[in-house]
Amino acid sequence: MEQSINLDFVMIRRNATERRSLEESLELCRNAGIMHLDYLPPIKEDDYLETAKRQREVIESKGMTVHQTHCPFFRYQKNGFQEFPKAAVRSVLASAAIGAKFMVIHADEYRPEGTFDQEDVLRHTVEYLTPIMELCQKHGIRLAVENLFEEDLNSGIRSRYTSYPEEVLAVINSFPGTGIGCCLDTGHLNVSCREKDYILNLEKLAPYVVCTHIHDNCGWDLHKPAYFGSIPWEDVVKTLRKAGYTGDWTWEFVYERVPDEVYPAYLNMAKAFGDHLVKQFLDAPTR
Repeated sequence: MEQSINLDFVMIRRNATERRSLEESLELCRNAGIMHLDYLPPIKEDDYLETAKRQREVIESKGMTVHQTHCPFFRYQKNGFQEFPKAAVRSVLASAAIGAKFMVIHADEYRPEGTFDQEDVLRHTVEYLTPIMELCQKHGIRLAVENLFEEDLNSGIRSRYTSYPEEVLAVINSFPGTGIGCCLDTGHLNVSCREKDYILNLEKLAPYVVCTHIHDNCGWDLHKPAYFGSIPWEDVVKTLRKAGYTGDWTWEFVYERVPDEVYPAYLNMAKAFGDHLVKQFLDAPTR
């Protein structure tokens, strides 16, 4: 099991509008011993494929690789449903150009109006994912459906599909023989299921997990390092080990704005926690 990290997070500076350069961000990761990346190159411009190829050359020149990408989601944007198909196609092509094995996707871009009907939502979800899946297969990319969470757990009103394991599996099982799997988001699972049902729900997803978004919280989406929240990490690694998971351990930090002066220490800390969890994973029983 290798460690990967969300490169977009590394590129963000504290108290500044500009991002770190790609080269500077790669050096920070490499110096921390993290050689694999979760990164989607820019896709808005018409020359996005040329950009992806150039960035791949830079990344590979440093002995690094892009392990997975994340298709942009437009749930919170005006006309998001109309924007999603174009962005998804470009994301697949950019993922292939930069050498990624997996592309993570949200399966909640279809937003039902009125009653949240499970069968209707699944039908629309499969409809818009089908051409994306076909393009992934054509370019050797494995699609990974991310488990999400409801935005308002106390309202009792459903609005976000794949917030529960059964819904993630319903999408996966709609595409048999395609290689589709689950991107396990450990933090999202803690929001949707909380501590008391965490491992029970993880056990449902674990056999289908092909890649990960690893982060911690105390019941709301914070994207903290492992052990900074309430997720039972020892049980998590045991469950994934028993399920036969063989992919990367991919840190998905989002909200931190770490000062430049201590950024190397932050990444070194994350790597140390990852090393500890990977060791626990390798030492855990397979049955």
